[in-house]
Amino acid sequence: ASSRVLIDIASHLGTRAMAGTKPGQPGKPVRGDEEVEPLKILNLGDMAQIKRVLDETAVATVLDMGYDEKHVVSDLKIVLGLFAVGLACAAQFYPAPYPESREFLFTCVVGYVLLNLAFQYITTYVENGVVLFTKPNPGAKAAIVTKKGLAVKLVLKRFDDAATIFVMRSDCRKERHVDTVTQSVRIEEFIFDDGVVAEGKFREVVQALVTRFEKNEAGDAKNK
Repeated sequence: ASSRVLIDIASHLGTRAMAGTKPGQPGKPVRGDEEVEPLKILNLGDMAQIKRVLDETAVATVLDMGYDEKHVVSDLKIVLGLFAVGLACAAQFYPAPYPESREFLFTCVVGYVLLNLAFQYITTYVENGVVLFTKPNPGAKAAIVTKKGLAVKLVLKRFDDAATIFVMRSDCRKERHVDTVTQSVRIEEFIFDDGVVAEGKFREVVQALVTRFEKNEAGDAKNK
């Protein structure tokens, strides 16, 4: 049944016109006077790849709007990972033989487990699917982002042909928060049947969401 769903999704992907293309050259986005190679999904049945491409496009769009990425969460995960690797290496190469090294090995194992628990906590409850945290953006001239910045999240469930984009406060990343703006889109509207992504069209959706967030126009906008 699951394979049938993937086939159905793939067969419906991308039959609509792509924003930002030259006539006669479908799938070729134009930036200024230059043509650039379009984004392309190699396997339309790979939902993880589709989500990754949409995630990256959403992130690039927000950064192009003048926002700067906040790396605190990702840096913290890297630090935890380095400490965990350090404990593993220390346990492996500790010069004393077992059982003389038993207490040291026990300490390393406990530390490794705690670091991994902390890593999972950050991934599950702090990030919680967020693909971008931004710094405050005074240039936006909107109080909601000049003080705290924003967070972007895209939810695409397995075997689903619709994605939901959330733009949230970076300090309160709740999908149902009063300040959160969201929009559900059908991925078939942004991907051609040959896998080419309608990058310009998807960027317009993200830009509109960020603009609504800056204006504090919270709520859900249905994709038309």
